[in-house]
Amino acid sequence: MTRNDRRGFALPAAIGALVIIGILVTAGFYMARQELRIGVASNHAHMAVNIAQAGANEIMANWNGYQLNNIAVWSDTTIVDTIATGIWSVSIAKTSDFMFYLTANGEVTEGGDLWSGASRTIGIVTKLLFADISPPAALLTRGPVSVKGGALINGLDDPPDSWAGYCTGVTNKPGLINNDTSQIFTKGGGDITGSPDDYDEDPTLVDESFTTFGDMDWAELTALAAAEGKNVSSFVSNINNTGPVVTGGVCDQTALTNWGDTIPTAPCGAYFPLIYHDGPSLTIQSGGIGQGVLLVDGDLTLAGGYTFYGIIIIQGAFNTAGTGNKVAGAVMASNAALVETGGVGASEVQYSSCAIQRALLNNASLSRARPLSERSWIDLSAVVN
Repeated sequence: MTRNDRRGFALPAAIGALVIIGILVTAGFYMARQELRIGVASNHAHMAVNIAQAGANEIMANWNGYQLNNIAVWSDTTIVDTIATGIWSVSIAKTSDFMFYLTANGEVTEGGDLWSGASRTIGIVTKLLFADISPPAALLTRGPVSVKGGALINGLDDPPDSWAGYCTGVTNKPGLINNDTSQIFTKGGGDITGSPDDYDEDPTLVDESFTTFGDMDWAELTALAAAEGKNVSSFVSNINNTGPVVTGGVCDQTALTNWGDTIPTAPCGAYFPLIYHDGPSLTIQSGGIGQGVLLVDGDLTLAGGYTFYGIIIIQGAFNTAGTGNKVAGAVMASNAALVETGGVGASEVQYSSCAIQRALLNNASLSRARPLSERSWIDLSAVVN
C-alpha cells in the first residue's frame, strides 16, 4: 500500500495564516494611525488659523494708538502673545495714515512634541475708524463774538512748529463760522483771517452740531474720557500747570494733570488724552501745555499763556484772557447760553489740520482698526510656510 506523506503541512499553514493576519492587523493599525494623524493635523491646521485670527482680533479690538499710529509709513512692528492652545504673532505694517496691513501667524503648542507645531499665516487689510470730529473753521460758535486786544482767529492751516514732518497737506478754512455774522465784532487790534473767507455764516447750527460726531455723541465721548481716567471735574473751576508727567523715563498717563507733551520725541509726545470737565465753568492757566481732545460742559477760559494742540469742544462760551494763549487745532463752542464768546490779550486760535488729525488718530479710545468691508482677508500659509 502506498501512503501520502503529509508531514509538516499544518505548521507552515498556521504560520502563513499568522503572517497574513499580522500583516492585516499591522496595516489596520497603520491606516488607523494615519487617519488619526490626518484628523489631528486637519484639526490643528484649523486651530492654527483660529489662533492667528485671535491674535489679529486682539490687536484690532485693543488698538494701541499711542504705539501703532506713530509707526512710520511702510514700517512695521510685531506683537507676540501666548494663549492656552498656542502662540500668535502679528506684524503691523503702516501703509498710509489710515491703512494698516496685519500679518498674523498662529502656531499650535498643545499636544506635546508629537502633535504640536502646526502653523498658519493670514493677512488682513485694515482701516482706522475714529470719531468724526471735523471742525469746519478755526472757531465754530453761535451767538455774539468779540475779538479784541490783539487776539487772532486764523483759519490758514499751519502745523505747530515742533511738528514739522509729522503731517502733510494743507487745508485752509475760514477763521470763524457763526450762525449770524452780524454778531461778529473785532476791536482794538483783534483780527479774523481765513480762506476762502475770513468768516462765514451757517444759520443751520444747532445743539447737535456740537454734540453729535459721526457714530459718537457727547455722552459717549465724555464716558470714554472717564474710562481713560481723564475726568478732571475734581479740579472744580481752576486747573493750573498741566503738562507732561514722566516717572522713571516713562509717561505717567494716570496723572490727572498729564495732558501730553507738545514735543513729539518726548516721553509723553505721543500721548493725546481725551479730557473731560463737567463745568459749569473752567479756567486753565499758569503757562501750562496740553494736547488731545478737551471736552467742557459749560464755559472755558484760557489764561496766563496757556497752549493746547488739538480739539476743544465746549458746551458754553469760550474766552481768553491775558497774553500768549494759543490753541493749534480748532475750537467748537456751542455758546448755547448766548454768553459772549471773546478773545483778548494777543491770544490766538490757529487752525491746524495736523493737530486735529494727530489728536484723533493717536487716542486709543477714539481710533479703532477694522477690516475692509470687502476682500480684506487672505490665507498666506502656502506662501509663508
